[in-house]
Amino acid sequence: MKIITQTFILFIAVLILPSVLYGQAKSITSENYYSALKEAESKTNKQIRKKSQTQKLYTNGKITATLTDTTEYFPPDKSKWISVQERGDVVKRIEQITIGNSIYRKEDNGDWVKREKYSGGFGIGGKDNSTREFFIEDATIGKEKFQVLIEKRVNYNNTFFDEVKTWIDNKGLISKKTMTTSSNELKNIVSSVDISYDYKLKPPKIEAPIE
Repeated sequence: MKIITQTFILFIAVLILPSVLYGQAKSITSENYYSALKEAESKTNKQIRKKSQTQKLYTNGKITATLTDTTEYFPPDKSKWISVQERGDVVKRIEQITIGNSIYRKEDNGDWVKREKYSGGFGIGGKDNSTREFFIEDATIGKEKFQVLIEKRVNYNNTFFDEVKTWIDNKGLISKKTMTTSSNELKNIVSSVDISYDYKLKPPKIEAPIE
């Protein structure tokens, strides 16, 4: 009877859990990696979409902060971004609307502030001494097939290890992305980021909140 019960539980678990199948990861050049990534980003940026991002920060294996960002894009020049940062009992909310060259921003319960996009910026110099590896693999989630781009990076003093995975669907659009940073010394995750894209979003109503 115990064996039958265990078998039944296993059968139910298989039905409930999504089917995720991965192929063998293949090493590729940085040129091929960035070319494929740039093409997917270019197609994605032309779509009406909703991007949901959650970042968790860890200390000694415990979550110390959660940052949640939600952005609705209405190409070519409109977007609405809401960020919620939770650090212990402190919660900070930022809302930002972009229309053309105008940016409207409000923090917590403050007033809306308008400014224009900067015409230029400042670069940060310095040599990148990190080592990087690039891979590509096929993945199937349920009945949907994806191409997964993978970047693995170790910084110059071998302190942190980063892994970035980008799922590209059969339309060439980015479906989701994950990023993790781990401490090589402590062998645990210090930051994880999960990003998902929704292309079924109705055209968002994005209007200027002030003159």
